[in-house]
Amino acid sequence: MPAPSRTRQLAVQQQIVDAWLSALESPNTRAAYRSDLASFGRWCVQQGAIPLTADTTTLVAFHAAREQAGDSAATIRRKWSALSSFYDFAVRSEAAAHNPTLGTDRPPVATGARSPTLRLTPQAVDGYRALAAALDPRLEALVELLVIDGLKVSEALALDVDDVRGRHPTTTIIVRRRGEQHRVRIDAGTARAVRRCAADRRDGPLFTNSRSTSTGHPERLTRFGADHLIRQLTGDGEERVTANALRRYHITRHAHSAPLEEIRDRAGLADVRSVRRYLGDQD
Repeated sequence: MPAPSRTRQLAVQQQIVDAWLSALESPNTRAAYRSDLASFGRWCVQQGAIPLTADTTTLVAFHAAREQAGDSAATIRRKWSALSSFYDFAVRSEAAAHNPTLGTDRPPVATGARSPTLRLTPQAVDGYRALAAALDPRLEALVELLVIDGLKVSEALALDVDDVRGRHPTTTIIVRRRGEQHRVRIDAGTARAVRRCAADRRDGPLFTNSRSTSTGHPERLTRFGADHLIRQLTGDGEERVTANALRRYHITRHAHSAPLEEIRDRAGLADVRSVRRYLGDQD
């Protein structure tokens, strides 16, 4: 079968862009993301590429170009978030095979800047964990991995069922960090949640999307799908909890009981400065 023409690819891309933007709840986010994708699109035209079919190498080159153009770290990170959201939507809509932003680390934050991420209380986290367990086995396992074991959401979503090894009291998972595999021991409660999430499956992605039940073919949950799950934890009128806020809780809760280097390694961070940023003004 011949490859789709460039005209056809651009038409499909525009349909995905329109649907993606209309799905964004915040008008401010919609406007910013529209501008960010347009900026990437103009750059792709200069490179003879199309955003919908761009690969990780193309995104890394775009990042370097924006740095050279003088964009601030915050601006570059927002552009990266916009592209990640767009590709997650495209994958979920079956218009793209994968999200190329998952192939590389996100741009780092400015050294010394405090994290704007919501700081959660132990009481709030206990409530989120209980609600997650009541709502969906996938949500329960995801929250446990973020809160108790400090995984990045991308690391959790990349897990396969056969990455989970061992039984109580020692269960480990294979986590992929910066191109390498790491065996990480997880909490007993997390292990139980992960087993419930996997159910009786022996292979395939640990976290699957809702279509997998009807089709019988496990499809990996995307970041967009994970954000949709986590959004269920927030009630009306409450400040929205995010995956990053859940992970920040893991980092801050160990601040008085473990060296920064240990927290850095546990959370898969590249530098202790990132740990300090998450800690912010914590006493």
